[in-house]
Amino acid sequence: MSFDADVLILGGGCAGLSLGVRLARDAAPRRRTLILERRESYGNDRTWCFWRGAAHPFEQLISRSWLKMRVRSRPAQVVVDCGVTPYQLLPAGAFYALAEAQIAAAPAVVLQRGVTVGVAPERIAGGWKFETGAGSVTARQVIDTRPPHRIAAGDALLWQSFQGHEIECASPVFDPSIVELMDFDVSGDGGIAFTYLLPLSATRALVEYTVFGRYPRSAASLDSVQRQALHAATGGSPFAVLRQECGVLPMGLTVSSTHRAVDYHHVGLMSGAGRASTGYAFQRIQRWAETAAASLHRHAFDVGQAPDAWHQRAMDRLFLQVLRDHPGRAPNLFLSMFRDADTSRLIRFLSDRGTALDCAAIVATLPVGLFLRQLLRSDSSRAPLLRGST
Repeated sequence: MSFDADVLILGGGCAGLSLGVRLARDAAPRRRTLILERRESYGNDRTWCFWRGAAHPFEQLISRSWLKMRVRSRPAQVVVDCGVTPYQLLPAGAFYALAEAQIAAAPAVVLQRGVTVGVAPERIAGGWKFETGAGSVTARQVIDTRPPHRIAAGDALLWQSFQGHEIECASPVFDPSIVELMDFDVSGDGGIAFTYLLPLSATRALVEYTVFGRYPRSAASLDSVQRQALHAATGGSPFAVLRQECGVLPMGLTVSSTHRAVDYHHVGLMSGAGRASTGYAFQRIQRWAETAAASLHRHAFDVGQAPDAWHQRAMDRLFLQVLRDHPGRAPNLFLSMFRDADTSRLIRFLSDRGTALDCAAIVATLPVGLFLRQLLRSDSSRAPLLRGST
């Protein structure tokens, strides 16, 4: 049977495009790849931040780096020097543009925008068939970056909801040398609330109100508290809004994604692309894309997201349970981690590169009694650990 594509990637977001770029860079392409994206066009709709780590194809797009970061809950604050592994910002608009250009230059990889895909695929001999807004599409292998099922509040231990605005102030009010990772001095309306501030210059910054809660929050529900966060961040100085972004990230998925078959894999944020305890996803996606591309080059089917190490799953689950059940303790827990942990170990842990010894060192900075009580009162010793992800 003749197929439209050897590999069909459903969704042209970060995961789909990251894999597409790897396949487009192959000097001797072996698989005809089709990427279907429902958006008509891309915009600068989000920002990815991470600590510098392994090389990736988008390093040239880093637009800002910081050597210091701060966590505070007045009157306490902790400033950490991260100069060895700077905190970096990569704007989505530049990412999309580079990915589109590189894919367009590769005949074996095709990106089609503005295409809707039906929910239920049809199993056919040797592959899959989908009904789309542009007609039927068949493929030997499917990599689906869409959520594997209808999302429910109970699908994660916590949800990270945020709304942010990039603003330009009339006067210099920001310190461009330091990132505010978590400023808990905001009026929360439930859950664990803090301001995340990325100073792009003395007058320009991305200010995000973020909340960790049991339920996902809509952007509209965060409007009033985001306005308060903007006022606090600017000290009441006049400002103009340049753009805005919002999102919801799962923290600690409690359900497994369903792989329909060995030739159909779910990947992406709702299939474990984000780090359970932090929501950081960009570097995890890059590592997955590198591995998946190598597998596809071998005509193999092992393109799913590999499970996290047991110590990381256990640590993430317990930490998220403590945050969920004791939200008032969150500011002091994060202050303790940043104040007492070795910086290199802390960044490896937050960057998803931590070893078992790193996890143990982080645990040592936290109140042992609180975590032991949580361990004893929860079902974590009997329930399966968090579903694996890269």
